[in-house]
Amino acid sequence: MNKEANLIETIIDAKGVWKRYDAGKHKVDALRGLDLLVRRGEVVAIMGPSGCGKTTLLNCLSGLDVIDAGTIKIAGRDLKDLTDNQRTDFRAREMGFVFQTYNLLPVLTGVENVELPMLVGGVRPSV
Repeated sequence: MNKEANLIETIIDAKGVWKRYDAGKHKVDALRGLDLLVRRGEVVAIMGPSGCGKTTLLNCLSGLDVIDAGTIKIAGRDLKDLTDNQRTDFRAREMGFVFQTYNLLPVLTGVENVELPMLVGGVRPSV
């Protein structure tokens, strides 16, 4: 596989990711040198005990949190190169998560709950 094809096939490429939170006098390393490679078509489940960094990882992969060290590339694009506004646009148009606890609007169907943020984001139906 050539380098260009590999970039297209690699959706998430995180290398040496560190994220530290300051909690007063204490510092908490939520991610310590994490590496993650996800290719197109793979299904990934992030699992582990409470406090192991699952939510921190998802926040970093989506650009909600900025990492302290390492690199995160999504479809070949380094998140460090994006401004705050570009990261917001990236989350609105290109990133989505399914969480264990659903925050769905009970008056909408499952499909309507998925459609709503897409409609707000200006995505047109492809049918």
